[in-house]
Amino acid sequence: MVSYRLTNKAVEDLAGIWSYTVDTWSENQADQYFQMLLDSFQDIATGRVIGKHYDGILQSLQGKKAGKHIIFYRKVDSDVVEIVRILHEQMDLKNRIRGNTGNS
Repeated sequence: MVSYRLTNKAVEDLAGIWSYTVDTWSENQADQYFQMLLDSFQDIATGRVIGKHYDGILQSLQGKKAGKHIIFYRKVDSDVVEIVRILHEQMDLKNRIRGNTGNS
């Protein structure tokens, strides 16, 4: 069974997205958006959706749009997908990802 794992940066991204959505909209909206992102992670891991290649930013990096965000991920091995970052579509993606993808 294929699974996914999140980098520390991806966890920080998720927390920030949830907090922003609560502050801007509501806790209910934040919970719904959060669940949509989690469902997207699972779809990516199981191969139900395939993202766009972002090799120009980082080798083997792929991204899939979910709501107003792009989920950046890479296949770690045959049964693990690593969710690298979850960034808003209007962010400077290249500068936020390069050198900032690990678990540190």
